[in-house]
Amino acid sequence: MDPVILLLVMLAGVSNAFLQAGETKCNATQSSSQCSVALGGSVCIQLMTNASGRHLQFKKKLPAGVLNVFSLKRDKVTVHETYRNRTEFLSSSSTLKMTKMARNDSGLYIVDVFDLNGLHLRTTNVTLDVQGNIWHILIPVCSVMAALLIVVSCCCVCCKVWRRRKTGRKQLEGTRTTMN
Repeated sequence: MDPVILLLVMLAGVSNAFLQAGETKCNATQSSSQCSVALGGSVCIQLMTNASGRHLQFKKKLPAGVLNVFSLKRDKVTVHETYRNRTEFLSSSSTLKMTKMARNDSGLYIVDVFDLNGLHLRTTNVTLDVQGNIWHILIPVCSVMAALLIVVSCCCVCCKVWRRRKTGRKQLEGTRTTMN
């Protein structure tokens, strides 16, 4: 692999390691809450203080209706296929964790809580706002530009040194021929 490309890939990886999207914590135990989440990050939404003996539904409101993202019934967790590999329920803290947040995850979510007999206890609205982070774009771009600047500078210095050596050889050969 070309050393320049290798350097650029390494710089992008290093900058990405320092700029991982964080984890946001939200409390959805009140009647409504707003939560801003970084693009690519994760969010932990505390749905209740204790979910044992409760039936929970976590739904996303869509223009055409609602999508049942997650449900808990009789200690059985069900996650919609769209969210399956990036959503988990932490029963010890009654917290729903969603990872790899995308822009289309933004929107209004509804939490319905029922008792064991199916009696509706409460509804909570959670508004998630997934926001892009300019630093996730700016830092890798600046790193690549800095690497390119270093490479171009090194090439210029090498060319200058090469020209001086070549000119020095010609001058040395010229003085040798005039001496003979």
